[in-house]
Amino acid sequence: MAFPTPLALLLPFAFAVSDAVPRYNIEPTCKGGLDSPGLNERYSRCISEEQAALKKLEANWSGYPAADRTVCGRTSSMGSGSYVELLTCLEMDADARRMKFK
Repeated sequence: MAFPTPLALLLPFAFAVSDAVPRYNIEPTCKGGLDSPGLNERYSRCISEEQAALKKLEANWSGYPAADRTVCGRTSSMGSGSYVELLTCLEMDADARRMKFK
């Protein structure tokens, strides 16, 4: 009886990550450990930008290539995670792909 290779066992997990928009705790990203004047305004703006990016990601998630979703999801989750970083990564990949074909 042949046993599956380790890679074959992990293959389903390689793509499962990109099926839905990842969930991040954006508070640490927006607080950034700063304690200075204007922090509340910067924090509120950051939260608004993160929420707007999440809405755009949720609306367009299935339109991004699965490979881009996986790679950008891993990249943007370093640290505490950022929807703005995830969206930026996906948009840059799309722009690069369009430029490649011109």
